[in-house]
Order: sequence, then structure tokens, then C-alpha cells
Amino acid sequence: MTVPQPERPPDLPPRHFVEDEPELPPLRIGVRILLFALGSFLVLFGLIFGPLPLIPAIVLVPAGLALLSLASNRLNFRLRAFVRNRWPNAWLRIQRVRAWLHRRLS
Repeated sequence: MTVPQPERPPDLPPRHFVEDEPELPPLRIGVRILLFALGSFLVLFGLIFGPLPLIPAIVLVPAGLALLSLASNRLNFRLRAFVRNRWPNAWLRIQRVRAWLHRRLS
């Protein structure tokens, strides 16, 4: 005798997202190098001095990752894979800030 299996709900896509988000065109090489250097500095500074009470790593590391994601499409894809399904509202904010920064820097 077989036991009836409960019906599985359909897999729903993440809310608020379009599957193919528009890609931003690449920035000039000088701007990308500057963003990469500044983003790397912020991430390292946040990780090294994070335990100190005056310098909050919770602000410096995400800011550095955001700058690095503007400089590198590969890092942007990895950041999207990590953040998008876990914190959808945060991902929408990140995308708006990235688009705003991209318009200012191009």
C-alpha cells in the first residue's frame, strides 16, 4: 500500500525581480581602476579594523563590496547570487545605488 504524498506547492520566483536585469555598460578603465582600489581599501580596512569600536565594519565592508561590484561584472554576479534571494529589498536598494553611481561616473 502506498502512502499518498502531499501536493508540493509550485516553485515561485523571487518577488520584485525581472529575470533579465539590464546590464550596465562598462565604465572607462581609469574609473574602474580607481573603484577597484578604493573598494579594496574599504574592504581591507573594514576587516582589519572591524573589531575596534570607532570604525564600524558593518558599513565599510558593504560599501567596499558595492564599489568593487561596479568595477567588476564577475563580482557583481557573485554578489547578486548571494544577496538577491536572501534579502530582496536590500538587493533592490543596491541596484538603485549602483545605477545612480554608474550614471554619475560615466
